[in-house]
Amino acid sequence: MGGSKIIKDAVHGHIEIPALCVRIIDTPQFQRLRFLKQLGTAFFVYPAASHSRFEHCVGTCYLAGKMVNALRSRQEELGITEKDVLCVQIAGLCHDLGHGAFSHVFETFMKESEKSFQHEEVSCRMFDHLLSENHIMQDFTKAGLDKKDVQFIKDLILGEKLSEEENGRTEDKAFLFEIVNNKRTGADVDKWDYFLRDCHGLGINVTFEYERLVHFSRAAEVEGEWQIVFKEAEAENLYEMNHARMMLHKKAYQHRVVKIIDRMLVDVLLLADDFVQYMGGDGRSLKLSEVFTDMAAYTYLTDDVIHRILQEPAGSEASEKAKEILRNILTRNLYPYVGELEADPDAAEEAMDELKNKFPDSVCLERKVRLGSEAGNPLEKQHFYRRGNPDEYINLTAEQVSRMLPREFVDVKYYVITRGSRNTQEIREFLERKREATSRP
Repeated sequence: MGGSKIIKDAVHGHIEIPALCVRIIDTPQFQRLRFLKQLGTAFFVYPAASHSRFEHCVGTCYLAGKMVNALRSRQEELGITEKDVLCVQIAGLCHDLGHGAFSHVFETFMKESEKSFQHEEVSCRMFDHLLSENHIMQDFTKAGLDKKDVQFIKDLILGEKLSEEENGRTEDKAFLFEIVNNKRTGADVDKWDYFLRDCHGLGINVTFEYERLVHFSRAAEVEGEWQIVFKEAEAENLYEMNHARMMLHKKAYQHRVVKIIDRMLVDVLLLADDFVQYMGGDGRSLKLSEVFTDMAAYTYLTDDVIHRILQEPAGSEASEKAKEILRNILTRNLYPYVGELEADPDAAEEAMDELKNKFPDSVCLERKVRLGSEAGNPLEKQHFYRRGNPDEYINLTAEQVSRMLPREFVDVKYYVITRGSRNTQEIREFLERKREATSRP
């Protein structure tokens, strides 16, 4: 194993990657991430948004190291070791190993194929496969890491706090599990990197300062649990972080045309499920919806799946239909947008069923944009330390931070498209009747 490496990153500038992380990067399982676009199909709308999961994972590794080292330097009493730092960096590096082709499009495809799929869990399985296939455990041993550290890395990816017996970390290091995947508040280095990186690729200005969050962070025992707390003055900065997420969803991730192309690509993958095959490690052929069960096969599942489909020899009706939809995407002949279904979220499902029954070719695409969590206030579980009294921890309501912050935390729209050109006018009339019924007092 060689030494550390300096990488010029488009977002963070020159960054240093530890030798063991370089060893992981230089494997086929990690290099696969070069061929998975971070924003899925968004590059069909924003041509420059073609960055990959590879560079995001390298950036997350860097930020993970920056965050844990900042805590370590400020609070020696936490007992953060070199092993802890390295494990957190590796978790940041490997947290997205499990993403499928076109990222979240693949997750939708798996859901509609009625398969249980969580990319974080697959990331852990791919991490195990990467270690085994490339004999990296011997490098872990040289770096002082053992099997408990491997489990610790996987727990960091999942954001789970397992027992000391399994991952070797006591309860007073629970705050480490909030660095890469913070399930409590959502403020983690994974998001910091992809917000910055996606804004860079999309040409959108960044609206928060992660450097301040790193500088004004502490680990503290609050209500019986060790967690990361921020200085009270950073509350608005954290709201800005969540606002950046909301803006990215509105302008890019759930852009109307992106959602239409996503739907078309999911239809392609569903059609291709039976005829696109991947070779498993035991020599078996696996369907597209089965490939995640075998990491040897999954290593070769990338965005290139669309070219596999396009190059499929003339054959079944499904393959010809899949190729036709792909060609329509490439020639911008997209499913027609008809209008918006205006319905109260509580009544939306019934309205969508009525729409589907009347017009089988219609599809209702939900655009749900949240400022934070499903529960509402994104910072309701975030604790802050007070200026001049770092041992006093508080929660802040939106009103305490700023009167200009939103009072609503979820924005829902329903875009209606059709897979065919028939009945377009009838669908518009149906939507108009629904709108009028909704607007009546």
